[in-house]
Amino acid sequence: MELAVLTWLMVKHVVADYFLQTSWMIQEKADYGKLGGIFHAGEHGILTAVTLWFFGVGWWIILFALIDCILHYHIDWCKSNYLRGNFRFAPWPYDSEDPQYWWAMGIDQFLHYMTYVLIIILIGAFGVIG
Repeated sequence: MELAVLTWLMVKHVVADYFLQTSWMIQEKADYGKLGGIFHAGEHGILTAVTLWFFGVGWWIILFALIDCILHYHIDWCKSNYLRGNFRFAPWPYDSEDPQYWWAMGIDQFLHYMTYVLIIILIGAFGVIG
């Protein structure tokens, strides 16, 4: 069952990150508290809740949706600021011509998928699914 949940969370991720995300969201993710990044992370939280609802997770979906929303927001904020050159350890911007851009994109996706692994671990720890 856990593998099925993980698979559907990954499908949800592709939909939210690649089909529902707009340029407005992308542009505002590096500015802490701007609505674009909040809305994007909120979509992830809502879609995580919907996905887990199909697996009968019950009221726990609130906790797991919040975990996904909060972590997604901060992972994207870090990646966006790194790519803009807003960190002392990366003081210049990167674009798709730079290897560092692709490193950041890969680490970003890895961390999002590790969020789903965390949710699966918590589902198992709390005995949420039969």
